[in-house]
Amino acid sequence: MEIDTKIPHFNKERPKGNCTVANKPNTPGDNGANTSTFVNQGALKWDESRKKWVGDQSQKPVKVPKDPILSWSLTYDDLLSTNDPFPEPVPLPEMVDFLVDIWHDEGLFD
Repeated sequence: MEIDTKIPHFNKERPKGNCTVANKPNTPGDNGANTSTFVNQGALKWDESRKKWVGDQSQKPVKVPKDPILSWSLTYDDLLSTNDPFPEPVPLPEMVDFLVDIWHDEGLFD
C-alpha cells in the first residue's frame, strides 16, 4: 500500500481574502524565476488602527514617579482607626503593596 505524501496546492497562485502577493523584481541570481512576497493586509490595517487608538508614543511625555501617598510608617491599625479620607486617591498597586507587607508581618500571607 502506497501513501501519498504530496501536499495539495489548491489555488497556490491566488491569494485569499485581504492578502496580497507582491512580485519582487528578478535579481541576477534568480535565473528569471518570478518570486513573490506575502503582504499581510490585515496586520497592516490592525497596526494602522492601533496607532490611531494609542497615538504616537514618542510624543507622550515621560511620567515622573510620584511620592507614595501612604507613609512608610503607617500601620494597619492607623489606617483602620480613622475615617478621614486620604488627601488624594491611593493607587491600587500602592495599596496592594501596603496590605501585602502588613499580611507578611502578621504571617497571613505566604
